[in-house]
Amino acid sequence: MEKVMAALEDLRGIDTAYGLDTDVISRLQAEISEAVVCTPVIGKFSSGKSALINTVLGYSYKILKEDITPETAIPAEIVYTESEDVVTIIRNDGAYTRLSVDDFRKYEADANTVKSARIQLRNSFLEEIPDVMLVDMPGFESGFEIHNKAIDQYLPQSLAYIVTFPADDMIVRSSVGNILKELCLYDMPLCVVITKYDKRNDDFEVTFEKLKESLRRFVGDREIRYCRTSSFTGDAEELEEFLKEIQEKSREILANKYKTLVIPVLEHTQNYLNTTLNGSQLSESELDEKNDKLKRQLSSLDSRFSKEQEDFDLEISECIEEIKSDVQRAMESEESTLVAMALNNQNINDHLNSVVRNAVTVSVQKRFIPKVEKYLKKVAKVINSESIEDVTISFVFDAEKINKGMVGGIVAVVAGLLLGVPILGILAAIFMKLSGNKKREKAKQDIRQKLRSEVFPQVMKEVGHGIEMTITRQIKLVNTSIEEELASQKNTLEKAMADLRRQIDEEKAKKENLAIDIKADLERIEEIKHGLL
Repeated sequence: MEKVMAALEDLRGIDTAYGLDTDVISRLQAEISEAVVCTPVIGKFSSGKSALINTVLGYSYKILKEDITPETAIPAEIVYTESEDVVTIIRNDGAYTRLSVDDFRKYEADANTVKSARIQLRNSFLEEIPDVMLVDMPGFESGFEIHNKAIDQYLPQSLAYIVTFPADDMIVRSSVGNILKELCLYDMPLCVVITKYDKRNDDFEVTFEKLKESLRRFVGDREIRYCRTSSFTGDAEELEEFLKEIQEKSREILANKYKTLVIPVLEHTQNYLNTTLNGSQLSESELDEKNDKLKRQLSSLDSRFSKEQEDFDLEISECIEEIKSDVQRAMESEESTLVAMALNNQNINDHLNSVVRNAVTVSVQKRFIPKVEKYLKKVAKVINSESIEDVTISFVFDAEKINKGMVGGIVAVVAGLLLGVPILGILAAIFMKLSGNKKREKAKQDIRQKLRSEVFPQVMKEVGHGIEMTITRQIKLVNTSIEEELASQKNTLEKAMADLRRQIDEEKAKKENLAIDIKADLERIEEIKHGLL
């Protein structure tokens, strides 16, 4: 990271000397100065997440409240600072409020209006992991869909997830199990922390083995790190070691990320200098010829990029329909389970939400992401093939970042739209019939019919719209990013040509002025000579 920062500072000096824009350098420097590895702590409501983090922090008083209601639970980002302790409350509208740690301990958040809290602490343990950001996530099974959205918010930027299970309740419920399946789709390292270890019973080891077996049903053969902790005894050494290991990897991970982003910025300046150097030896007519060639190649590049965009748009229309079909099939495959749940008067919303989320995640990973990556590779090939003598227009992309960001964004939107489907209202009439002693088989048929004719179509209406809307937006963001990168490189090359033109004009003016001065001096010499005669 030090090399990356030094490279940017050296580049700033060069760009400033030649009058090149340094806004991108400033943005990268600001981003790097705050870059951390995001590590959320998740689990069911009241599983001891906040107490766990309080234990890790080691204060004699609690930073995070441990007995809160779902309505006041918001993500709390905890990071190290070398300055004074401070808490920033960030609202959904972008406004923020700064609080002291003492005031934050008394603060009652509204999960509907507050996005998150960022807690910066001058803490001895956090000083050992300065590049790691712990996030105390709202609990599952609290009845608040906003908590699921919080998970979606942090998924694209996370390196690892810590999942908590209290020692007196080590049951893998479907809510946590489904999230684990989703995390595994991103190849996300997992650490399972057993909290409240002091409350374990005599059968703990047997129950612990059953927990491991249950987890394997959701995560397969994936390696899981297990830690045992107790806030009562202040024991969190195993988790602290895990976090230190993340810290050891973090600098390399962050450095590799930013090296990829810095290289294109370096190439911008390199292109400018190459263009200027090559053009400095040209005559005015040769410079005109080179300038015309540049314009033709840039115009050709725009045309080829537009063609790739058009071809990609045609592919995506078909892809969206395939994703919708995958979601439809996933719901239909769960029909028997949904019927049984409805017959037992269980709320099917959560299960249906999980089915749709997982179906969208898998389908987007399988169908949409490969098409995006193929498109970006083709665009990169088109752009990178264009060169003007020693100048190359380049384009690079971070496939992993695009993958996580797109999938997480699409799933988050779909999950939010599902809240608007009145599933319980649709099935309410059937529940009334059940209370009138209708035969169970007839009730099954009625529920199945309602699912097929009303519930599934309404879900697909909302989900289909969400998938189409979000994918369209994601593609627009990608194309805008490419267009901005191309425009930036074009502007750099055009500035180089303009600077050369200005230099030639200045040289021409200097020669003309010199000729005038010489003529004036010659006339003066003649006058002096004439005066001497």
